[in-house]
Amino acid sequence: MVLKPVPMEKIAIIGLRKNRQSVISILHDLEVLQIEPLSKDASTHLRNERDNELTRQISDQLLRIRALLTVVPEKSVESNKGFESITKVIEFADGIKIDDDVASLEKEKESLLTQIRETENNIKLVEKFNFFPENLNVLQLKNTNSYFGSIESKKFDELKKEITQHRNDIFFYAKAEKKLSYFVITVFPNISPQDFANIIQNHNAKIEPVPNLDGTPTEITNQEQSNLTDLNQKLKDIDAKLMKISDEHYADLVTAEEQLQIENKKLEVISTLGVTTDAFALEGWAPKKKIDQIESTLKKSDSGASIFKMKTEEHPPTLFHNPKWYRLFESFIRFYSYPKGNEFDPTLIFALVFPVFYGLMIGDTGYCLVILLVCVWVIRRIQYKSRINIMPKPLKEFGLLILRERQMLKLAKSMIPGCIVGIVLGVIFDLHFGFHLNGYVFDALATVGISGSWVPEAGEILNRPSQAFLDPVHNAGQLLLWSGYIGIGMVSLGLIFGILNALREGEKREAMGKMGWLLFGWGVVTFGLAIIRGEGMNPMENPMGFAYFGLLFGGIGLMFVGEGIRALMELPTIVSHILSYTRLIGILLASVILAHTIDFIFLKALNISLPFIILGTFILIVGHLFNTIIGVFEPGIQGARLIYVEFFSKFYRGNGRKFQPFGSERKFTKEQYQFEQPNPVKKKS
Repeated sequence: MVLKPVPMEKIAIIGLRKNRQSVISILHDLEVLQIEPLSKDASTHLRNERDNELTRQISDQLLRIRALLTVVPEKSVESNKGFESITKVIEFADGIKIDDDVASLEKEKESLLTQIRETENNIKLVEKFNFFPENLNVLQLKNTNSYFGSIESKKFDELKKEITQHRNDIFFYAKAEKKLSYFVITVFPNISPQDFANIIQNHNAKIEPVPNLDGTPTEITNQEQSNLTDLNQKLKDIDAKLMKISDEHYADLVTAEEQLQIENKKLEVISTLGVTTDAFALEGWAPKKKIDQIESTLKKSDSGASIFKMKTEEHPPTLFHNPKWYRLFESFIRFYSYPKGNEFDPTLIFALVFPVFYGLMIGDTGYCLVILLVCVWVIRRIQYKSRINIMPKPLKEFGLLILRERQMLKLAKSMIPGCIVGIVLGVIFDLHFGFHLNGYVFDALATVGISGSWVPEAGEILNRPSQAFLDPVHNAGQLLLWSGYIGIGMVSLGLIFGILNALREGEKREAMGKMGWLLFGWGVVTFGLAIIRGEGMNPMENPMGFAYFGLLFGGIGLMFVGEGIRALMELPTIVSHILSYTRLIGILLASVILAHTIDFIFLKALNISLPFIILGTFILIVGHLFNTIIGVFEPGIQGARLIYVEFFSKFYRGNGRKFQPFGSERKFTKEQYQFEQPNPVKKKS
């Protein structure tokens, strides 16, 4: 059930300095080695070397190609080109001679876009003032300032009254409308700028300078519309020219960019290599099962490189190794902390336990079915680009504000198993949006002779008894007891893993301490169950008392030996961790009681009057929607918390680092080297 991450080995590769480029290319295409800085012992005997000229050429070409791609329109590409050497890559990129044409078109396009924005602004501005009958030139006097303005219509009369007091200082022409009134105003030198500004501010009016245009507003609007049409046509012509360039060169551009980026990545690694006059060395981590592949590939390439396994006390990087259907839950482990390369990977346990906890805390077919359908919609919407939209826009925007689409997709997929468990438990609990519907199903089956002999009496249509296999309310005590069993089981499993971890690492005192926690936990559970059953605790009367007290005091003794006095101070912790699992039923009961309350209000409203029926229906819909939203978040948070805190804390140390093999994702280029084993270990997202 529990797997370890992929076993790793630290290796050193030593080869001829003249072949370092080909060796790095092979390692890049294999994507199985995480390159590390040289160890201290090696770095004292080696030096770093950077090929400044080659690095500069690659960087310059990469910047140039990327600049072209920002201008040239995108298009779909089906390219798969290979390059024999870095020199061929530079020659290929240098052969794309479109810089001058693209730069000229880009400059012209930017100028046109500026003119279009100015023209659109002029049209938008002047159209509001087409009531002004004169040529706008009359407003462009040498010693005056002219403005277009707007004001709320309810404040217009006050503004007009104050302005008319300055007949010789201000020219005012206006048009009043329902919401906003517009005016043209010319200010003569007789009034100070400060006085004019006070008039405008006091009435909360908005003004902007009259544009330097020739003609009446109507004539200007018509002229600018014509200019805008011409400008847009020129813009289309430029876009057509750019599209023609894209048709001819876009595939080459994206191919060159990808390969240049790969070569730049290789050169960065080469710059960190340790070199002597004739040799080079590098160190890194690789999966043990891939070392033979690296060695055989290097030998076949005649690179003269050799591999040496290194002894080290370092913790290796972590590469998950789980069955396909459980990999989805690796994101929950990464969220908590990567496991170290030599400890247990708890992904499988999380994948099996979390859906059960999630479904149990909801336990209603109606809520789980709604959540399941939403999850399916999210998957189809994001992964398969479906256009069906069932989510209100504000709720969708809120969701994207919290999670990125990729995270939302993983969360939706991880909730589906829990919803299926919840649907099954909903049938067992006879909960369908809080209603008891199993009896109707049994009645229907009984009519065809399949099952059941229960027949409802008259008047029991709405208030018939539940036909639950296990009723959460009436059997709450039993369910709480079972949740306690789940608690001791999970805590015990975590402590067993902790003991195995400690023994593997040679930490015997820690193993003894965890064994003490395990015995003490079982002592508390058996002692408590004995009290519930009314058994005597006196060992002289009940021989089982020796076992109860032996577990308690034996566990305390082992804890003291393994962890010292600190362990005795934390004795309540083990009890609280076991009892913490009762929240599985506590959250279920809270959801059930809320659903029953909503349904009770609705059913009572049906027997009163039409307004109450409408109100009851509203409460039914909104109440169950609210309970469903709670069902999305609360069980997920509490289920993950029970695993993270009460389970992981017993054995899981984490603080590992992700395995990141040297390599790149290719879309438009071929690998330089072909290998007999075509399935390299690649890094996971």
